[in-house]
Amino acid sequence: MKENWKDYYHKGLAAFLTIAMCILFFFVVFRFKELRFYIGILFGILRPFAFGAVIAYLLTPVSNWFERHMEETAKLYKMPEEKAKRYKRLFAGLSILVSLLLFCLVIYTLIAMVVPQVISSILILVDAMPEYIQTISLWIEELVADNPVLLNYVEQYSEDIMISAQDFAKTNLLPNINNIISGVSTSLWTLIKVAKDLILGLIVAVYLMNNRKMFCYQAKMVIYAVFPVKKDLSPEKEQIAEWIIREAHIINTYLGGFIKGKLLDSLIIGLICMGFTSITEMPYAALVSVVIGVTNIIPFFGPFIGAIPTAILILMVSPIQCVYFIIFVLVLQQFDGNILGPKILGNTTNLNSFWVLFAILLFGGLFGVVGMVMGVPVFAFFYQLVREWVHDRLKKQRIKETEPEEE
Repeated sequence: MKENWKDYYHKGLAAFLTIAMCILFFFVVFRFKELRFYIGILFGILRPFAFGAVIAYLLTPVSNWFERHMEETAKLYKMPEEKAKRYKRLFAGLSILVSLLLFCLVIYTLIAMVVPQVISSILILVDAMPEYIQTISLWIEELVADNPVLLNYVEQYSEDIMISAQDFAKTNLLPNINNIISGVSTSLWTLIKVAKDLILGLIVAVYLMNNRKMFCYQAKMVIYAVFPVKKDLSPEKEQIAEWIIREAHIINTYLGGFIKGKLLDSLIIGLICMGFTSITEMPYAALVSVVIGVTNIIPFFGPFIGAIPTAILILMVSPIQCVYFIIFVLVLQQFDGNILGPKILGNTTNLNSFWVLFAILLFGGLFGVVGMVMGVPVFAFFYQLVREWVHDRLKKQRIKETEPEEE
């Protein structure tokens, strides 16, 4: 009787889970907009935890480095066990504090150095915009001066553009100044909310970094509890729990190595660009360097995304400097792609160029800019899973792997 109840229980649980998965699948397919709306609300609530998790993930290696060097300097291995434990807890707290202070110092330094120059560059650009429009019009008129018909069209449309801009300022811009002010107020409120989430994220990061070893231990225990040990496995096969933990280490290697290396690589590229544009006295040096450095985080397409608008800005001021800038960007990206990038990143993803392009287009289309950045390491992890499965199947079927034939 007891066995029958257990059997009924497992069958009922399986039926319930099947029905629940069918309902969930229905909502995912036919109510995707509503589901995305509620997911967005949930993500908005959990945004501080997301910020904290990202900050903790980036600062954990820094904290570990400080903690390890403090322990080596204090020579804990020579101390009694109880005293060594107390010092170890003290060094763990100090390393977290130092890494967070270093993080805040880097952010403050970047903001203090870049933001004023970017704002001044934007103000200069706005003030000089009418002159740029007139310069472009004169340049086009000189280009088509030999063709009277085209010259007539250019003169006509350039006048129409100026008249339309004046009409827009009188009829739309001035009457709707209140809407613009309210829009600025909304942007400021959004900025305040982001700052609040970032401050809460720093607090969450402290807790995550302080309890990171306990969280890792608890995660392992949960995995071993959910996936019990199978005693009938052959010695060459690994347990499911061990396989999950091993794959978690692999994705951590892919994500950690790629993100941290790409951030460092983009920072160096931005500083090199800042040095070149400042020495050559190019216009909008700070703005151009920030755009080049930030867009360089995006693999493959990043250099083009950043170079095109910045080159257009420089072209409006000085065509010859625009040519120098384009040549510099081409040389810089060759240096980054062939020397600096491989030196910092190494071959962390083990993907060839085709799959990198595929991952960027796929995840970028699904998740935007975040997908373009995160798509490569995430796709590399799934590629690793498929490759391991193929190798395992070939081994079971006793098929020898061969290298691809050269044409």
